[in-house]
Amino acid sequence: MLYNTMTMRKERFERSGRVRMFVCGPTVQNLIHVGHARTYVFYDVLARYLGHLGYEVDFVLNITDVDDRITDEARDQGTDPQELARKYTEAFLEDMRRLGITSVSKFERVSRYVDVMISQVSALLEGKYAYVADGVVYFDTSTFPRYGRLSHQSKAELSLRPLELSPNKRNLLDFGLWRPVVLVEGKWDSPWGRGSPGWHIQDTAVTLTNFGPQYDIHGGAYELIYPHHEAEIAQGESITKVRPLVRYWVHTGLINIKGRKMSKSAGNVFPVREVLRRHTADQLRFYLLSRHYREDIEFDIRRLGRESRRFSGLARKARRAVGGGVHRDGSELARALAPFYDAMNDDMDTPKALDWVEGIVTGSNQRNTTYSALLVVSKILGIDFLGEA
Repeated sequence: MLYNTMTMRKERFERSGRVRMFVCGPTVQNLIHVGHARTYVFYDVLARYLGHLGYEVDFVLNITDVDDRITDEARDQGTDPQELARKYTEAFLEDMRRLGITSVSKFERVSRYVDVMISQVSALLEGKYAYVADGVVYFDTSTFPRYGRLSHQSKAELSLRPLELSPNKRNLLDFGLWRPVVLVEGKWDSPWGRGSPGWHIQDTAVTLTNFGPQYDIHGGAYELIYPHHEAEIAQGESITKVRPLVRYWVHTGLINIKGRKMSKSAGNVFPVREVLRRHTADQLRFYLLSRHYREDIEFDIRRLGRESRRFSGLARKARRAVGGGVHRDGSELARALAPFYDAMNDDMDTPKALDWVEGIVTGSNQRNTTYSALLVVSKILGIDFLGEA
């Protein structure tokens, strides 16, 4: 069962064979922080678990390397935006490796898809879903009656949260597809003049190219529901005429500090690589998975320290409990793992799964079964409880 934001309920996950999953990645104008890690660790576990269940998981994560924030940061540093993006893309990939995130099939830089974006914007214009006003190409939300369905708000309600204010737009909710803003010197030429793609069309270019008109899971933090994911639905379904664009919308909670979202703009970030200087990836993953993925986490470095010590103590107990154990499959192992599977099948309840790990380590006298169970669990959660998985 997975909670689907679109239907606002837990739904049985039913697919056969291959699962196509897309997750919104970072804007690479700086290092990723613990808030990013929380999102990427969860989807890594989801992909690992689906793979364990026998699915072939095609997990694509985009890297936003075309953005105003990158251009502004490059200007401040006296460097080229593309060079800055390359630098932080490499840092991002290294941090993902350090976090033990191994399930991503492809990292796709959106700058490689600008020609696709131009083609998609052209298709939206030809279909009368978009219009040009003062050099900007806007998506016309009046042509998409379902706009707002994912965020469960009417257009009247969304109009109280207008974005991209401009007297040239037909409707308050219309959003930019192409702008006459040159973010990288000399790039990019389009039928509407030299400029840059809007944020939302970048992800649509990546997903439709890699997955076609429909795919299974779209992930990201819940703050992206509006306007970003609403815009992706409107663009994708208008281009392809296939509904729904995504079968399961799965969103994570945020990492907050004193009630405020951890973010680069707020300046309250804890970069992943700094945290990993004091804590292991296993400890950080244990901390992040000790809360349900849909809940916000109030980040506290002291609580991270306590959870790190909790994990280290649990791992020591696990190694003592299974010393000399031999890995064995079979019905006995399946029975032992049943509570773990129940937790994971109930909307990926990793806190309950971790409680089960503590219980089996301290309460079981079945050395071989415990050893085998912990090997399985370590691979799914990406947390090495035995120092060898």
